[in-house]
Amino acid sequence: MFKNPTFAAVFTTAYLFVYTIVTVNGWAPNTSLALFLFSPVLVLWLVYTVLRYGEPSGRTFEEYFYDDVNIRTDKWRN
Repeated sequence: MFKNPTFAAVFTTAYLFVYTIVTVNGWAPNTSLALFLFSPVLVLWLVYTVLRYGEPSGRTFEEYFYDDVNIRTDKWRN
């Protein structure tokens, strides 16, 4: 579970939403501070999990400009 990049991304995003809601509404300043201080740990865990256990796409920068969209780099070259 903790080695799954999808779980890490979803959990960190949910944590961000909870932090934003608590902070904007001003419900508990101490809780907001604790969530803020713990957030770098989650970001480091997310980065480590994605880099360590994520699967590369197989595309290179020379072939495709951006990995999520089928934009080939030869289309941009003159």
